[in-house]
Amino acid sequence: MSVRAGRWFLVIAAAALLVGVAWFALVEAAAGPWAQGSVGGAVLALLGAVAFAVGGVLFGRFVEARVEKTGLVISSVRRRERVIPLAIIDEVVVVERLLLPTRMGPGTAARVILRGGGDTIAAFTPHGLGVVDALRSAGCRVTLVSEPLSPVLVRRRYRGGASLGEVLVAGAPVFAIVVAALVLLWVLAESFAG
Repeated sequence: MSVRAGRWFLVIAAAALLVGVAWFALVEAAAGPWAQGSVGGAVLALLGAVAFAVGGVLFGRFVEARVEKTGLVISSVRRRERVIPLAIIDEVVVVERLLLPTRMGPGTAARVILRGGGDTIAAFTPHGLGVVDALRSAGCRVTLVSEPLSPVLVRRRYRGGASLGEVLVAGAPVFAIVVAALVLLWVLAESFAG
């Protein structure tokens, strides 16, 4: 996904949220609590909020990056453009298969982690791996990690290599299974007790 498309997605999601809240509030003020016409506004607001929250988490690490002269220019969906001097980059770690959940099941994406001074300078999912070749050509040492890693493992190995949102999203299916099992046990316990 391009940075421009990601920004437009977030703008449209935020607009849907605001329009839905305004619609709900206006109908509620005019027709009373839980009026028939307010449900559409509530649904639109909920969809906009979910799209904005999920888009904010998932698009946060997708960037467009390019090497220009003595720096790496990173354009992000959520942040303004950032320039990192090539001189401070000690190592470029490329996790070739970062395991992220998708609609179709687990998916993979490459994660580029810039290291300098023993710490992570920046971590991002590039739009193609041409930037890695450009960094290698500029004299940066590149380390490839070919084993598939979860966001939790990436975060343990390279602090800042995966965002907290990615860690939480990766753990969401397990959390959903645990909650469903607890609800099922509670329902069974209540039915046998009664």
